[in-house]
Amino acid sequence: MFNPHMVIELRREMERMGVSAEGIEIMEKKGEFYTIKIEDVPLRGAIILKQEALAAGMECALPWCVAGLKCEKTPALLFGTERQFEILIKKMKKEPFKGAVLAEELEECITNCRKSKFEIRAGKYRISIPPFRVMGILNVTPDSFSDGGKFIDKERAVQHAKEMIAQGADIIDVGGESSRPFSEPVSTEEELRRVIPIIDSLSDLNIPISVDTYKPEVARAALEHGAVIVNDIFGLRKEGMAEVIREYDAGVVIMHMKGEPKNMQLNPSYDDVVSEVLQFLRERVRYALDSGIEKDRIIIDPGIGFGKRVEDNLMLIRSLRSFTALGVPVLVGVSRKSYIGKILGTDVNERLEGTLASNVMALAGGATIFRVHDVRENARALKMAQKIMEGFA
Repeated sequence: MFNPHMVIELRREMERMGVSAEGIEIMEKKGEFYTIKIEDVPLRGAIILKQEALAAGMECALPWCVAGLKCEKTPALLFGTERQFEILIKKMKKEPFKGAVLAEELEECITNCRKSKFEIRAGKYRISIPPFRVMGILNVTPDSFSDGGKFIDKERAVQHAKEMIAQGADIIDVGGESSRPFSEPVSTEEELRRVIPIIDSLSDLNIPISVDTYKPEVARAALEHGAVIVNDIFGLRKEGMAEVIREYDAGVVIMHMKGEPKNMQLNPSYDDVVSEVLQFLRERVRYALDSGIEKDRIIIDPGIGFGKRVEDNLMLIRSLRSFTALGVPVLVGVSRKSYIGKILGTDVNERLEGTLASNVMALAGGATIFRVHDVRENARALKMAQKIMEGFA
């Protein structure tokens, strides 16, 4: 975990005090604190890691099985400043038992956590972050959990898209199949019938259009008609999807989902939801890269509400900083989700406050793209939160 806003304030305080630029550069690294968890460290490598961490003045937490030499692999939790990690990484590069690999992983993690600026390439568009970006939801379905049936008519759909753009939407996400819990899939033909006329009609709005689909055939047709991002709830697990995205130089949102919509909420469970979702997304990002999709086209989404219990959703929002370790923008879609209703005791049309609170917390945790129904309200709340975190207007 790493909080960039604390680092910004530390630098400002030293500047106010009149500390020299050279001094700030040296001491800044000593004020940047990281907590990093590594999985599957070989037993002997873990023992060496512990020794070198202590020698660098930091700490390394290991389970009891390491002391008893009763495990082949183990997780390790490291605590220290950036300067201490630099010392540790330098030492581990020379150590056996996966030492060099661990050093490389730690180095990559710290580099990614420090990254605060992105340029997402999606077709002809270049989407810069910061500022945060708002993705407006345009469901052209009869059965979506919140706004099903409202925007099936093409004219109403286009008008709603224009309204969201005027309210602050940076991206419009068009979906033709409901992914609400227990929903049944629709045919490729039906999904195409719903989304393609809408995407055609939005092509003149000069805004990136995303298509919310997991079907390669739908993604291909949507990209042909002007979409530039594929929002894939299956995380590129459908054969041919990665190839379509690469072929059209599209952006992609890789999401985590346990199961599929029709069964994802049937008693989902995790031993460690953050680690499991992070491991899934790390593997999927690697798959995307190996499939020829450039890193600056990739966005990740932990999949709030997709095969998660209420406590899982809360833990993921609270732990979003961990996902910045993958070095790509983090998108969250919490808008009007059922966990809000369960906590506040409200129906789907009375979840704005819960959505705003969730998104503000997500912004503080490192999320930079927000998929929402209520664009104006979320854009305003996020702008206010961003200014508070920055500390200047």
